Amino acid sequence: MQSANVLADRHQALAEQFTSLGRARGELPVFAIEHGLDELALEELRKIVSRQIEEDPQLSGAVWSWSYLPLVVIATEVGYRYRGTGTDFWPVLSQDLGTEAGPAFRSALSRLFGLGHDRFRLAQPGDSPWERHFPHISWPIGNSVVPLEIQPQLADALRRAVRAGVSADDTERLLEYLRALAAGHASRRFENWLLQRDLAFEIMRRLLAPESAGWLSENFLMRIDRDIRKDWGALRAITEARKTVARRTARLAQIVPSRYVLVLTDGAPSHLVIRGPALPAQLRDEVIAALRIHGDRIRATDGMQALPLGSFLAGGEIALKSLFPFPLKPLRRDDALDVEEGTVNAAMERLQPLESEFFAVESNGLTAHAVFRDDKIQPESKIIQLIRADGDGNLETRTLEASIPSDIEFLRRRGFVIADRVPSLQLLGLPAPGYYNRFLGDFPVLVAQRGVAGAELLLDGSVASGEVLSIRGIEWKALRPDVGRHLIEPAEGRDLDRLDFEVIEPPDVESAMVKLLPANANVSDLESGRLEIKITAPLALEAVAIRVRVISPNETVLVSEGVIERLPARITGRSPILHEIQTQLAGLQANESGLRLHVEVQGLLEKVFSLPPVRREIRYDGDTGNWIRTGEDEKVLASIRAPVAAPLLGARNSDSKATRLVLPDAPDHEALTAGLILSGPDSTRLGLVDRSRVSLPALLREPTSSENGVGLIELARANVAWQLAEARDLLGNWQRWSVVEELEAALIEQLCGARWRRLETEIDSSFADFYAALLRFISEIWDSTKGGRPQLDDARDREFLSSRILQKMKEILPDPQTAVTNIGDDLAGALDLAMEDAYDDLRAAVEARGDTPEFSCAVGFLTDDWRSAFRKAGDAQRLLIFQPYILPDARWSALVRPFYSELTEDDLVDLLDSVHVDAFRRPGLRWLGRSELRAMLQLWLSPKAMVETEGWRELLAKGLSDIRTSRAVRYVALRRKLALGDLPDGSAN
Repeated sequence: MQSANVLADRHQALAEQFTSLGRARGELPVFAIEHGLDELALEELRKIVSRQIEEDPQLSGAVWSWSYLPLVVIATEVGYRYRGTGTDFWPVLSQDLGTEAGPAFRSALSRLFGLGHDRFRLAQPGDSPWERHFPHISWPIGNSVVPLEIQPQLADALRRAVRAGVSADDTERLLEYLRALAAGHASRRFENWLLQRDLAFEIMRRLLAPESAGWLSENFLMRIDRDIRKDWGALRAITEARKTVARRTARLAQIVPSRYVLVLTDGAPSHLVIRGPALPAQLRDEVIAALRIHGDRIRATDGMQALPLGSFLAGGEIALKSLFPFPLKPLRRDDALDVEEGTVNAAMERLQPLESEFFAVESNGLTAHAVFRDDKIQPESKIIQLIRADGDGNLETRTLEASIPSDIEFLRRRGFVIADRVPSLQLLGLPAPGYYNRFLGDFPVLVAQRGVAGAELLLDGSVASGEVLSIRGIEWKALRPDVGRHLIEPAEGRDLDRLDFEVIEPPDVESAMVKLLPANANVSDLESGRLEIKITAPLALEAVAIRVRVISPNETVLVSEGVIERLPARITGRSPILHEIQTQLAGLQANESGLRLHVEVQGLLEKVFSLPPVRREIRYDGDTGNWIRTGEDEKVLASIRAPVAAPLLGARNSDSKATRLVLPDAPDHEALTAGLILSGPDSTRLGLVDRSRVSLPALLREPTSSENGVGLIELARANVAWQLAEARDLLGNWQRWSVVEELEAALIEQLCGARWRRLETEIDSSFADFYAALLRFISEIWDSTKGGRPQLDDARDREFLSSRILQKMKEILPDPQTAVTNIGDDLAGALDLAMEDAYDDLRAAVEARGDTPEFSCAVGFLTDDWRSAFRKAGDAQRLLIFQPYILPDARWSALVRPFYSELTEDDLVDLLDSVHVDAFRRPGLRWLGRSELRAMLQLWLSPKAMVETEGWRELLAKGLSDIRTSRAVRYVALRRKLALGDLPDGSAN
């Protein structure tokens, strides 16, 4: 009986502790692990509970119904030490209490936890599969907040999230990222733990910032910290994460806003620009990492161009279309993402320019930057004050002189500081835009003292050394100070003669460059569409004209011209510019002697490349139909043939009159890249062979083929062979791509399913451009609701009209992403007029060539029509039709966001790996790792690299057992192809 009384006393003390926590916590749960007892008190409590259990081992007595909290706490302590398989909960609890924890004991313990939940709001289990499967131990483990089993995984996941640039303040994004990481683990305990949103937010935030306040008990958070320190791996992970967060927070606090700048014409404002802050190089890198803008480019809501983020943060400028009014928070990301919460949002907010009434004219007299209260104005400066604007946006201004007493007094009353006199020291250098005391590095800073020749100067307290330059009778001392802040003063002078200045590193400017991909491109790469042209530039240029010329040895010159929307750009083999060249190449036999490729970017640069012929180690002998391996071990190889009608490999004899693929009977990496497409003598017209003639056996969701159908590996081999084969004439090339599309469609069905394959038929190449997609969907609305558009029979007229409508849309909507959320009657009316203007231009063009226009046009869409077209265009660009098939939701959220034209193959693999979830959980290693993901991606994007990988068959075959991952990989490949314009018209393959 005495033990029961002691147990009741301990219960009462714990009840007061939990009641106090619950009162301060509101609706948030209380956890039994927050008991507040030290190790000695816990050991004493365990002995008291053990003595009472000796009297009532099945917990059936009434004493447990009013003194249950001590047992709940001891069970929770065991739950805190729980580490999963190999450390089962019940044997450990039985050993601690000296009793047999049978079924009756377990049920009774859960009942006592339920009493604690009803009376003190102790945490109850959730509804995850694990908690439903283990209903009894989920009570004590759930009340332990974060068991030792979870702590190393949590610390490592936090480190990986912070490394990836996720802000510690952005709790939603942080939790989303951790869930994506946890989804790839064989055990689901960590993934289930993250379902507790409020608890996960609190633990993550307090672990990354231990000094911060929160709702969980401080003593318990200190205990978690001590336990993490006992695990060396977890300690390293959380220490790195904390240091990164602290460093990033401190650096971002140094961000200064951008500034509005007036461009002056004859002393009057003519237009408005936003000038970025001139940040030091390290801080620029921190800001770029924090913002996480895909492509690292920034633009303004009313801006006419995007600018590389690094250039903007070094003082680059973005021109606005309107002079007035100043837009509110004009800076925005140059990708399709909304600005996220936390550090990302804070960094963007800090960069936004502040509106000002006063602008200081700069020394060049051509610009004036915004100034604010407490800014120091030098004597003899000119200040432009904005007074008011009329209804047309015209500004009324006046000029103030910092040398006129009345103007000086006016400025002082407005909070400005006017220097008493001009310092005797003068500084010259390569100025950071908008700052008189900041200079870019890699260029000397020149210092002179007015009226004093050869004055001795002190730099940061030491005698300044440097060569002396005489410029227009003034002696300047050339200094080369390190990056950072400095103080320059005469050896004998007053405080007013001291000047502080800062040297910052200039931005890394991307050089103008034209590059071919692959690096060792040959004629075959150009003919087959594998060749890509990458163009970069130091400036954000738009509407850049490009000309591509190909010169063959017999001096035949092929020319293709086009316009690049903006630089940097990547021109793929499917682009109209290169496709036109490929069409003209047919029949020139260029692969026998090579070509010269001239790429001219108007106003920027011109580059000439040599495209050598393909050097084959295996040569086809047309007379015998065999292949000869050249070199010391010259050997004759038989041929493998596959006609267009039956494109799978393996037949040694086929109809010699049909177009066919011929390749050597050699190992895959040799044979699949050496094939030839030979056109039969009867194939003289394109119509002789169409897609209906291409037939495939039944498909098997198996790696290998059998008599019941064709498997994945055989389909993949045939697909690669047809893609990489050399077509010697236009007909063979046309038929080759017909076969490839059929083979890829079959592969899509095997890996992603028939429903996915049908969805891909809805993809159009116009989806790559927002404006083209917008035109397509508004035209569909026009055809379905307003009787249809005017019919144009001439293809030239249709092309002219589409081009003119797109041009006018871009003039009205330089920033379509912002317009999506703000479309109203005015914007809808302007777009209507733009389409009517395009038809008027077409009418004028038709009349100019002497024809009579036979169409009339009156456009009058509802605002909701345009809003619907905008929404559909955005959805089309992101391929939202596939959202129901990309699971789990965290994977879809991660894959839908990136700016795919900027990502490399490694980036794409990293993206897929970061959100990977095995369809069937297995203990130990993941079923699909990075190697499998890369092979699955290369199947769609770079099949040549795939077949050159050892064991590619086994890597690719694993995708058959995980349709969700196969769909995710295919989605990434489609977005990549769409972003680069690498889809043929009307096809998704």
